[in-house]
Amino acid sequence: MSDSVPVELSAAEALGLAARARAAARAPQPVPTWYGVTFAIGFSLYGLGIGYALWADTSWLAGLLGGVFAAVSGALGAVVTRRGGVARGWTPGLGGPLARWMALVFAGALAVAAVVRLLGADARGTFGSAGVTAGALFWLATVRVNARIRREADGA
Repeated sequence: MSDSVPVELSAAEALGLAARARAAARAPQPVPTWYGVTFAIGFSLYGLGIGYALWADTSWLAGLLGGVFAAVSGALGAVVTRRGGVARGWTPGLGGPLARWMALVFAGALAVAAVVRLLGADARGTFGSAGVTAGALFWLATVRVNARIRREADGA
């Protein structure tokens, strides 16, 4: 038995409380800290692995690494979605920034790869630098997403 005392609410107070509870349940939660770090390491290893596979002329290994990276990425996304993180669905106001941040991840990786290639690097250096850059930018994007979610939660 509990010793709690029942609280009586007016109908308006109960409806207001229910509306706030629904809004809180729909609000995105910050992405777990490990998510950005894990993807930073994953992108880095993937880029280094692809670079080595192309340098060693083993294209089958590049395909295998792509499949493994896709499977692991999907599994991590599923874990974060089930946990209720921002990946659970498009939230009003976050779709545009998320799309821009992901475009910047890939644009930054391509730009670094192009510069490194122009400087004379082989496939290992080119793809390795692209992977490390993508990883660092993805981690930065998750930090920015979390900061925005916290700002919006504090303002609500």
